[in-house]
Amino acid sequence: MKKIILILLAICMLGLNNQAAEITFSILAPAPVNIPPYIKWLAIVDRSIPEDFNKNQLESILSLEGKNQDQLASQIAIGGLFEVLRNSSRFEVIRTSEAFIGSGPENKFPEPLDWAIIEELCAKYKVDAIIALETFDSDFIITNGRVDFSKLSEMASPFYAQGVATVKLGFRMYDPQEKSIIDQFHFSESTSWEAGGASIMNAVDQLINKDNAIKEVSHFGGSIYGERITPSWYKVSREYFRKSKKDDDLAEGARMMEANDWDRALEALLRAEKNGHKKTKGKAAHNLAVVYEILGDLEKANDWAATAWGKYKNKGSKDYGYILTRRLQQQKRLRQQLNN
Repeated sequence: MKKIILILLAICMLGLNNQAAEITFSILAPAPVNIPPYIKWLAIVDRSIPEDFNKNQLESILSLEGKNQDQLASQIAIGGLFEVLRNSSRFEVIRTSEAFIGSGPENKFPEPLDWAIIEELCAKYKVDAIIALETFDSDFIITNGRVDFSKLSEMASPFYAQGVATVKLGFRMYDPQEKSIIDQFHFSESTSWEAGGASIMNAVDQLINKDNAIKEVSHFGGSIYGERITPSWYKVSREYFRKSKKDDDLAEGARMMEANDWDRALEALLRAEKNGHKKTKGKAAHNLAVVYEILGDLEKANDWAATAWGKYKNKGSKDYGYILTRRLQQQKRLRQQLNN
């Protein structure tokens, strides 16, 4: 019986060793919103100031010295947007100190800014379009308090509290050349934290600081809008095969992939695809598709994925082919957005 168990364990380990692993890399994806190619320079203004906000308060907020939660957080949201656009290969951006009375926390877009104001701002900062933060509201609540009864008799923390920070933002992009609003987008973003303690009040005290929580989610909210209008980098993971029975070339190719040595990886995988048995050929073709995607040659990647599935019946390559087909479509849009 013991011998049988050891054999079964060995078989399981062999199966695990033959399973596909994952490799992670970054891809540049097109923005959801297409911006006209003649728009290259942008300026950001704040139009989320409520009507009852006086001038002295406004000046303190713009210097980040104010204590009003929403107005300070709105500046941090603009900072998140600015960072994304500043690192973009599509735009040049200017963060201005311009501030206008808007809708405040009602979460409804005000009437658009007058085109004379937009043209004046564009001339002042020598830009092609204006992005305005038009609405902003933030909130932090403590909710979902709970007790872990299994820990009541232990030294561990039996009481838990959850904090939820939420921001609601509305952005507009003004195009003075066409006198049109290219994009108008209102959305909300939330993040939650949980902490434990010896009592509910102690658990609440352990939660992340309210101001820090709102700052964090505000910055993230601003970056979300930036990724809406400019191509952005994203992490993706792809399955690849590390070995095949009695085939050193495939294993070498996989190791070279892990070492980021793409030339030697291609050489080994091409040998495996040429000389291996049918199952090895399918795995090698799939790995070749992954390497070419990492290198940015989506046409070759798609061809090898089609070979892996169509010729060698490697199951995982079928869905991978669909992914590459979508990426090829996105690539056309990306080139248009980058004016290539």
